Amino acid sequence: MAPMGYMGKILEVDLTSGRIEDRELTQELADTWVGGSGLGVHLLAEHPESARADALAPENVLIFGTGPFNGTSVPLSNRFQVITKSPLTNVFGEADCGGHWANSLKKAGYDMLVCKGKSPTPVYLWVHDDGAELRDASHLWGKDTFETHDTLREEVGPGTRRGEEAGVACIGRAGERMARVAAIMVDGKDGRAAGRCGVGAVMGSKQLKAIVARGTKAVPIHDDGALKAALNQVRKDIVSQTKGFGALGTAGGIPTHEKMGNWPIKNWAQSHWPEGPDKISGATMAESILTGRYYCGNCIIGCGRTVEVKEGPYAGIEQGGQEYETTALNGTNLLVDNLEAIQKANELCNRYGMDTISTGATIGFAMEAYERGLLTREDTGGIELTWGNHSALVEATTRMGERDTEFGRRLGEGTLRLAEEVGGQDFAVHVRGLDFPAHDPRAFFANAVAFATSPRGADHLSSFAHAFQRILTLPELGYPEPVNRHDQERTPELVYHGQNLMGLFDSLKTCKFIQFGGIKPTHLLEWYNAITGRGLGMDEFMEIGARIFNQKRLYNFMCGSTGSDDTLPRRIREERREVGGSELVPPFEPMLKEYYKVRGWDEHGTPRAETLERLGLPRVESAVS
Repeated sequence: MAPMGYMGKILEVDLTSGRIEDRELTQELADTWVGGSGLGVHLLAEHPESARADALAPENVLIFGTGPFNGTSVPLSNRFQVITKSPLTNVFGEADCGGHWANSLKKAGYDMLVCKGKSPTPVYLWVHDDGAELRDASHLWGKDTFETHDTLREEVGPGTRRGEEAGVACIGRAGERMARVAAIMVDGKDGRAAGRCGVGAVMGSKQLKAIVARGTKAVPIHDDGALKAALNQVRKDIVSQTKGFGALGTAGGIPTHEKMGNWPIKNWAQSHWPEGPDKISGATMAESILTGRYYCGNCIIGCGRTVEVKEGPYAGIEQGGQEYETTALNGTNLLVDNLEAIQKANELCNRYGMDTISTGATIGFAMEAYERGLLTREDTGGIELTWGNHSALVEATTRMGERDTEFGRRLGEGTLRLAEEVGGQDFAVHVRGLDFPAHDPRAFFANAVAFATSPRGADHLSSFAHAFQRILTLPELGYPEPVNRHDQERTPELVYHGQNLMGLFDSLKTCKFIQFGGIKPTHLLEWYNAITGRGLGMDEFMEIGARIFNQKRLYNFMCGSTGSDDTLPRRIREERREVGGSELVPPFEPMLKEYYKVRGWDEHGTPRAETLERLGLPRVESAVS
């Protein structure tokens, strides 16, 4: 019998041999690791050869994970996690994605999917109620993600019930050609992305073009009545408190981020760009190219955008629109204020399958390198990489996705490797090779600690602590009010709690934006207990999050990355901004030292033996060996 909240099976696919097997998801695995990110890192650590191998070698494994909230009535829960060794950072990598694919996999009967080896020819995996099979994908190789999605839906058919269209997770040409910034895309032209860490390149290295899933099975729930009663108490509040997200999307906050000094301008070097926000904000989008709202599966917020540029050089079809991160990294980061061009870059990223954050960040670094003479027009293939040049943004993004020129190849390798090739490490803004998202640690000290210690590199979502330094509260964890964003003393422990909690979000699988609807850890625990029947208390619940975070740390040790990599780029540590309360550089070293203490790690950032014993994890020595 499957654990409550789970289908009870892990699908294991050996792409080299074509062998497909089912593995039992035991009660112990479910209780210890929950699902998604947590169970994913445990399964990844079961393959130490992945840590020793090149991330694009057959020895690496690619894992897709759902959690106990998937397939239930929990709002915003149609999400999945992709876990692998990252080809961009060479350490633990993961990417979170919404859309409509996750529940399709789970209702087909599987909680997790583990892909090993490399297929000799292009294939796609078809997962359904009766099992799974590998099918030829040679006719799909070279196609973009929009066409791949539509073709595969037509191939497998519509299903026997209304609303049972197959979910398609696929790569485009960037993934096929193993650009290290490649993403895995779902929902076709609506463009939902498992974007970060180059997970699409790993999929491409295995010649796995797509995973198509459709199922009709029900998820077993311990106390469905208690779950429904708990959800009925909060649904209206979630909708009412998140109206701003629905009206303007995540880009609606752009003017506020400008005033607070919390977004990238000119590769993080410029303090202020007052003329920019009103030209590319969510409000401007709503007045110009917006055609509707997009909802991920189970969503009651609808922050996604549907847009259409109807005329001019960047005209296109109706499709998914850019979000805050995309707009900031491909707009203000480059001093580009042309909304239609930014949307075109977004479309190109979605079609090719690329992370919009790393795409804009790498082009931003390249623009500064061009300005400093480290890159010439000969190097760029004739692209004039000057600040604010929107046509250069579109052309560079195209070359990055096609990888058909030397400059396109270089861009697709990401900021760190481009800096190693041309120089300019001094202004390369990343941690562990992962480019910064559009949140500045000078604006929120929590992000200084979180970016440096996140297992996958610079990552505001690993702790979400910047939101707890602005608007959100965690009364159950000792924060009845938001923490001041420059509070050096309280920041380390706040990041600790935030990281543990976000590990649970990524394992239960529900969207973190639900917190803006008033949802607290108490709600998550109540829903989890109703679904699984475990009856956990808050301390036990949060300790699972600590176990998950430490296991990711141990995997990085297996990859050869230690506390010496817990750092920030020079520009963020030393250069001050001059706007919005972001005039301070983070007091990084003392905050990091205190964070290590709170985390139960030694002064070098190594988990202490007693910490690992409490969490039921192996000693560092055995993990490294």
